[in-house]
Amino acid sequence: MSDIAAASKLRDKYTYFRILVIGRANAGKTTLLKWVCNITEEPCIYDDQGKNLLKETVARGIHDINRPFSFASNPKFIFHDSPGFETGDKAQLKIVQEFIKKCANATKVDDQLHAIWFCFTPDVSRFLFDLERDFFNQERAGKAPVIAVFTKFDDFITQVFDLELDNDENRTAAEEKLAEL
Repeated sequence: MSDIAAASKLRDKYTYFRILVIGRANAGKTTLLKWVCNITEEPCIYDDQGKNLLKETVARGIHDINRPFSFASNPKFIFHDSPGFETGDKAQLKIVQEFIKKCANATKVDDQLHAIWFCFTPDVSRFLFDLERDFFNQERAGKAPVIAVFTKFDDFITQVFDLELDNDENRTAAEEKLAEL
C-alpha cells in the first residue's frame, strides 16, 4: 500500500482530529491553532443548535474544556481549550485529568483525544509552575501523546540576548539559561 493510499485510508477512519490545548494566558495558543489550520479567522464555539457562542472580548477568555471549538473553514480539527495552571488551582488539574480519562474511555474514535498540545512560553523568571510540573509527572489515562510546543521563542531571545556578546557567546548563554530552566 502506498503512503498516499495509507493516508487516505487513515483519513476515512477519522472524521475529526481532536486536540486538547493547554497553556498559560497569552501563550499564543490561538495563533498556533490558526497557523496549523492555515486560516486567519477566529475560532467558533457552537452550541447544540449550531449558534456560535464566542464573543470577541479584550478580557481573558472563558475556558470550558468540555465545549469543543473549531474553525469554520477547517472543521477537521476539533480543539478543547484548558486554562493554564498558573493560578495554582488544583481543581483545574483535576478537570484536565478527568477530561483526558473521559476521552480515553470513549468507544467512538471521533470522541477520543488524539493529541495534547502543551504550549510553553520560555520565561527566564518562571519556566514551570508547580501544577504544570505535576501534569507532566503524573500518569495520564489513554494513549494521546503530550507534545510540548514552545511559543513566543522570540520573547525568550530578547530576555537573554546581550548586545555586548557576539553570536556564539549569546548562543552559549541562551543554552545555559535553558538548561537552568
